[in-house]
Amino acid sequence: MTEKDEKYELEQLKRSSLDKEELTGSGIDKERKDYLDIINIIETLMQDKSFPLKNESVLTINKILSFLNKEIYTDRNFTEAWLIKGTVLYKTGKYNSAIDAFDGALETMPTEISKENMDIWKKSNSVNYRYALKFKAFSLCKLGRYKEALDALDEISAIYPADSEIQKHKTMIHALKKEKLVRGTSDIPDSYPKNSNTWERRGRDSYELGKYEEALKEFDKGLESNPKDADIWGNKGSAFYMLGRYEEALEAFNKSLEINPKNANAWSFKGSTLYKLNRPEEALKAFDKALQKNPNILEAWLNKGAILFELGRYNQSLSAMENVLRINPKDIDALNLKNSIIHILELTENN
Repeated sequence: MTEKDEKYELEQLKRSSLDKEELTGSGIDKERKDYLDIINIIETLMQDKSFPLKNESVLTINKILSFLNKEIYTDRNFTEAWLIKGTVLYKTGKYNSAIDAFDGALETMPTEISKENMDIWKKSNSVNYRYALKFKAFSLCKLGRYKEALDALDEISAIYPADSEIQKHKTMIHALKKEKLVRGTSDIPDSYPKNSNTWERRGRDSYELGKYEEALKEFDKGLESNPKDADIWGNKGSAFYMLGRYEEALEAFNKSLEINPKNANAWSFKGSTLYKLNRPEEALKAFDKALQKNPNILEAWLNKGAILFELGRYNQSLSAMENVLRINPKDIDALNLKNSIIHILELTENN
């Protein structure tokens, strides 16, 4: 499921605080320019359903989020600011935080709707309500939390039972749930020791249900009896990662790798965690470690290529994408990034 397949429904902001004209004659020139740059990106994001944020720097993304947070702090019921914040977080891969933002948007809308008021409610809230729930479902799906994703889509179906698009998404998520097609760091590694203890099994069960706090408790109990179990440390790191607790995730992955430095998956997960901590060079080294041990980890090549692209190292990024396509010639993310790189390289040559 990709963003470009979705109909971008977010309404234009109606708040005067987002009006460029307010900036005339106010503040320092640099502040004015930064403000206008942020507004331009937000406007483009609202108008273009396929507008990517991967090309924006971490600093720019943080400025956008800071701007939106100020708007929300001023008015907790500013629905559109919540929705844009959720969209920015979703497009930058921060799915747990995106879910929180979409929940924030939903809290600004009335939930108890009588039959008599349904038409009025739909005119005022239906577009935002549907958008928030839909992208909340997509965020949950990215995390492998399929049941919760389906529950979110069911809330849309309760109001729009004939919505064919939502039915299509539900069918897709049912298939993902059935086949457990989860990519990247949302997976706990499949290679568990045959003698894994009860606590670890319970932790894995809780993890698969999206109950990451419960999973951590079970993994801790397992480590009490076997503190040198590399797999439990790795699983604990994955749970921390899913909760957005990246420093703790990194510590857990480091513990796992101290015990078993040959685990390619743990190196790959460590790389993703370092990237979330804005430590791209260290992340690249971790991905290289993973790929030295197993050159067929698709996610490691893909994540490595994305970081190299952000760093402007386009030829190396292109090489990484070729490796992704060697493993899976139909990988849509790799194909899209490859096309972007080729386009940039062609422009560079022409100049």
